[in-house]
Amino acid sequence: MRALGLDLGTTSLGIAITDDKKIVVNGLENYFYSNCDLNLCIAKIRDIFQHYNYEIDTIVLGYPLYKSGNKSKQTIFVEKFYEQLKKNFESVKIFLEDEKYSTIFAINSLKEIGLKNSKIKKIKDKVSAIVILKSWLFGHKN
Repeated sequence: MRALGLDLGTTSLGIAITDDKKIVVNGLENYFYSNCDLNLCIAKIRDIFQHYNYEIDTIVLGYPLYKSGNKSKQTIFVEKFYEQLKKNFESVKIFLEDEKYSTIFAINSLKEIGLKNSKIKKIKDKVSAIVILKSWLFGHKN
């Protein structure tokens, strides 16, 4: 069974997935949506489940908190999405994973390999989803 990693922004959803042994993580997509419409994100995730023949048993959602541990406006938005995920994917384990610095790490990594800012903007959330999912896998293997 696979795990799906998600990095939710207000206009895009970064998506990553593991192989069937939950060892290798690959970026799937930077899904762009409008008007903070979480229903579009749920529909996209349903499409991914169907594409992978429902062989996904885990969703890992990036959870943004300030360094202090306090919640931001984005944290509340992610919590709302988390509740929708639980309602729509009842048989799937859903985890919140601290995503501190995941986007910064993703952007810096992409800059190091020489990508231009225009390209980085298009894929940074997908790379952040990879970072989030790898972090969760590392924490759950030990």
